[in-house]
Amino acid sequence: MGAATIVTLIGVFLVVAALAGYLITIALTLRDVSFTLGTIVIGVRAIANQTGPVRGVVNDILSDVVAMDSAFKGVLARGQVTSGGRGALTTGGSRSSRLRGR
Repeated sequence: MGAATIVTLIGVFLVVAALAGYLITIALTLRDVSFTLGTIVIGVRAIANQTGPVRGVVNDILSDVVAMDSAFKGVLARGQVTSGGRGALTTGGSRSSRLRGR
């Protein structure tokens, strides 16, 4: 074997060793990223499980609010009919509108 062959083999070995080092580094980084993503997925699933019952509660609240809204509209309609259209039930307006003289 000549000197050129030995230098070429050493060069190839160094290139292969550098590539192997980079690939090992990438593999370790991907392993850490995979672990972190797994942890995040577990956390998101836990949050989803803990907030699952909220949908039913929100639907109950919504139905109550709709019922209150229709009841208040009925009360307001009765108040306007009995007082000649002016409205028997008045709130007095907001504080700022009273200060401006409205």
